Amino acid sequence: MSTETKILSRDSGDKTIVDIEAQNVDFRNCEAIKSSVAGFVSQGQKNIILNLSKVSFMDSSGLSVMLFCKRVCDEAGGTFGAFGLQNYVNNLVNLTNLNKTIPIYDNESDAIS
Repeated sequence: MSTETKILSRDSGDKTIVDIEAQNVDFRNCEAIKSSVAGFVSQGQKNIILNLSKVSFMDSSGLSVMLFCKRVCDEAGGTFGAFGLQNYVNNLVNLTNLNKTIPIYDNESDAIS
């Protein structure tokens, strides 16, 4: 199993979709994701949507990534959300009430509309 994390971005209107191409979001890749998102925001892409459809596991580091992204986007006057949460990640987000702070969408079209 590859532990490499690819972080890809694409624009959809005024929003930037950030595809996390990894099975896990945890202590091994959380700093890379945070710095990528911070970089996008500093380049003026302040409406970020995380695509987590390939992520099947997330730990507390992953939750901190989501809170970091939300804060960075908020500070830039932008928006932050996520979509494509698999069962484990979705349960974790709901259990920690992160879904009350961060908009969670079922799919990409809901997220960009």
